[in-house]
Amino acid sequence: MLALRLPIAFFHRTRIMYKLSDYLIFTPAVANKQSDDALHIMYATRSGNSLLLKKSVCDNLKKGAFDKLGDETLAKLIQIDAIVPQEENEFETVLEENLAIIAGYRRLTIVIQPTANCQLGCNYCGQKHSKVNASQEISNKIVARIKEKLSTGAFKSLKLQWYGGEPLMAYSEILRISQEVREYCAEHNIKYGSHMITNGLSFKPAVFLNLLQQQVSHFQITLDGGQETHDVMRITKEGKKTFNIILDNVIDVTNLPEYIASDVSIAIRININQTTVRGIYKLIDLLAQHRLYEKKVFLDFACVVDWGDNDASKGSLSREEYAKQEIDWYMYANEKGFRFGGMIPERNYAPCMVVDPNAEVYDAFGNIYPCYEFPYTPKYEGADYKLGHLDANPPIQNPNAITRNWNSDVKTDISPCKKCPLFPVCGGGCPKQWYSGSIACPSFKLNITDRLALDYLNKREAAKKASAKVETLAPEIA
Repeated sequence: MLALRLPIAFFHRTRIMYKLSDYLIFTPAVANKQSDDALHIMYATRSGNSLLLKKSVCDNLKKGAFDKLGDETLAKLIQIDAIVPQEENEFETVLEENLAIIAGYRRLTIVIQPTANCQLGCNYCGQKHSKVNASQEISNKIVARIKEKLSTGAFKSLKLQWYGGEPLMAYSEILRISQEVREYCAEHNIKYGSHMITNGLSFKPAVFLNLLQQQVSHFQITLDGGQETHDVMRITKEGKKTFNIILDNVIDVTNLPEYIASDVSIAIRININQTTVRGIYKLIDLLAQHRLYEKKVFLDFACVVDWGDNDASKGSLSREEYAKQEIDWYMYANEKGFRFGGMIPERNYAPCMVVDPNAEVYDAFGNIYPCYEFPYTPKYEGADYKLGHLDANPPIQNPNAITRNWNSDVKTDISPCKKCPLFPVCGGGCPKQWYSGSIACPSFKLNITDRLALDYLNKREAAKKASAKVETLAPEIA
């Protein structure tokens, strides 16, 4: 690394010119069998890097006693943005980096919600459903809009995501649109990828195989705890239970040889409130019994929050209680065989699609939105939330729809992001929530030190199993 070979005189100068970054997290002491000097994990969120440091090094860092650090240690800390120029406004620097990355996106992100219909009547859903699918005319305009954007030559890839309502209630529209867009991408050497969020009721093997042909490579399916809790939360509008149907579908699909041979994965989303929290361990046990962790099935925990003005969070856990229990669920599921990516957040240049000026959401009526939670939700029916309509000329009438200017609005008092050490890996969480007056901080804000310690322990355990030294997989000791 070049920084480690710079002249010593350089570091003498930088000890005056540099300061400790505001974007740092330090854990409590972790076990150190090699020395009496306690070890702490330091997480530099500006770069997404973590280091295992001796307590004496942490103390000198926090005091600004950079002259007591070795040259190599100091160089490493500068390299990962743990020590930064004295006059730098770090918040502005992070925002500038974010905007530069977004401006250079070569992937087009599109969400299609081809139906306003859904079989379920989940009590935390903020949508108002109706028996409306995208017409042939709307479907054609969606395809034309996507082709128009791709024809500019600005994009090397397309990420197409299906959502609803329940998207599989517009199954034929999905197949037709997918086929046309996929063929266009193939003809113009544009990489194509497709994901789907579905309730899983229609996720039958035959349906999966047709979606696989259309290169849908990832599915998110919700099971809200075990049968007892799920069948309270996610029943049909007629009051029928759904847990066994959905679980059987997942098992049947993951047993298909075509699924096993593919790179398709499934995320089981678990929405958690005071009701579903009672069934989390039972669900993990059940999924583990079916050895779904061996079949590219992953778990995704999510706290129930308000959607529109439906007050869904009233039945939820407190943010603090959720964050505490989330670590326990991770550890328990890990023991059962499930693996988790993103335990430690990486540097994140965009909180979600809303800040990408090219990303768009289309609903079954032809409306264009910046956020996929806006369609079919009464609170967001106003023009301020819409980018435009596929019938308009040009289609985009309001490029400044709410959430689109998040990277400017975050500079105001809309949120506490300016002073949060996790902003570089968070980006603000869910902008929609902040605009609605709700707290949108991700759970890792409250359990990041536990996550860092758990990540360290997992790496140390992996090293033991590989009969290797802990240092080969643990963060570097300075």
